Amino acid sequence: MNEVLKTISQRSSIRAYTAKKLTDAEIKALITAGLQAPTARNMQEVHISVIDGDNPILKEIDTQCKLTMLKAAPDDETKAKIESNPNNFYYNAPTVLILSADKDFKWSKLDAGITVQNIALAAQSMKLGSLIIGIIDDVMRGEKKDYFAKLLKFPDNHEFAIAVAVGHRATEKKPHEIDFDKSVSFI
Repeated sequence: MNEVLKTISQRSSIRAYTAKKLTDAEIKALITAGLQAPTARNMQEVHISVIDGDNPILKEIDTQCKLTMLKAAPDDETKAKIESNPNNFYYNAPTVLILSADKDFKWSKLDAGITVQNIALAAQSMKLGSLIIGIIDDVMRGEKKDYFAKLLKFPDNHEFAIAVAVGHRATEKKPHEIDFDKSVSFI
């Protein structure tokens, strides 16, 4: 199996990280991989905000995320699970990359998805763990969207698209099984 296919087959979502920070070179390599992603019409409209895991912005987003989930919880059991969950949305990863994209460009969300996949695969190839994050979408598009956009230095006319947490793994996880019969049709 070639190295690209091997990296793809080994990647899985990691939800436990060591406290070891990423080096500047590692962060630059991840960003470069993301920026090398193809984009529709080569617009290259995806922007990456790099946030240190200790930055209070992340705690503020996490607090708002939990409040939003509690409001939407359908029952007391779900609320109890949310309240008792000790994890934050980025599982204490030392680095979080939050991607924003042009809100008026039809293909921005797809472009951001391709960009984040490049970052996740680059992380895997560098023996780092990653977790692609969408759970903060309601917060990042909610009543505080302009506030968070300013804190995260989103360019004008950009909105949240997707995020990815990256760090040194504190645990291993096998990739999910694939089911060709369920997921593929040959026509």
